[in-house]
Amino acid sequence: MRKILVLLVISIVFSGCISEEEETKTKELDLEIGEEYTYEFYSNGSYIGYNKYKVVGKEGENYLIESEVNISQANIDLKIDAKYTITKECMPVHYEFVAYVNNEKQTVSCEFTERNVHEAATKGDQKFEKDIKLEEGTYLLDNNMIGQWALMFKTMELKTGDSYIIPMFAAQPMKALKIEMKVEKTEGHDCYKLDFPEIGYFMYISEGELIKMETKDKTLVIILKR
Repeated sequence: MRKILVLLVISIVFSGCISEEEETKTKELDLEIGEEYTYEFYSNGSYIGYNKYKVVGKEGENYLIESEVNISQANIDLKIDAKYTITKECMPVHYEFVAYVNNEKQTVSCEFTERNVHEAATKGDQKFEKDIKLEEGTYLLDNNMIGQWALMFKTMELKTGDSYIIPMFAAQPMKALKIEMKVEKTEGHDCYKLDFPEIGYFMYISEGELIKMETKDKTLVIILKR
């Protein structure tokens, strides 16, 4: 099975696995219909685009989210219109998007069950389909979908000094994997600096909100627009 490859400005997926296990304490999402957040991307200090997500409705106890990515950098133009459904625990139910990478159309559609995801995707004339096994408690964290990270962090009760292993699924490379997260305290009320050593990112959480992501060399910075 060949994997779909979406050309990305930010790619935060790696191929390794981590054997150590530790789970975060979590709480349920409490979202309002109409909530909307925008994350701005800066490359070497220059604005290159954004990811926006909005809570557009509910389906029973599940939340319906719409998301948009628009990034231009060097010779890359990336546009994504996505929809996803998540439970109040931030577990994925459905995910789909239509993307244009330098005007080439690409699509993804994912249906999740408790321990499995069925993904169908296209890239130009090519078609891809795959069933992927998932661990219990796997989050949907796809490339450039910063809102998916922000929603996950809303459910987490962080503790300074702890190190966690997070099961995740990234639809674009068709991969289920794990990432390590180390929690550090920063100055300010309920503000945490999260170190993701395997993917080379710091992320900053203030009062439960993702406010910034940055590569460790600071060449790419993603900021919540206030």
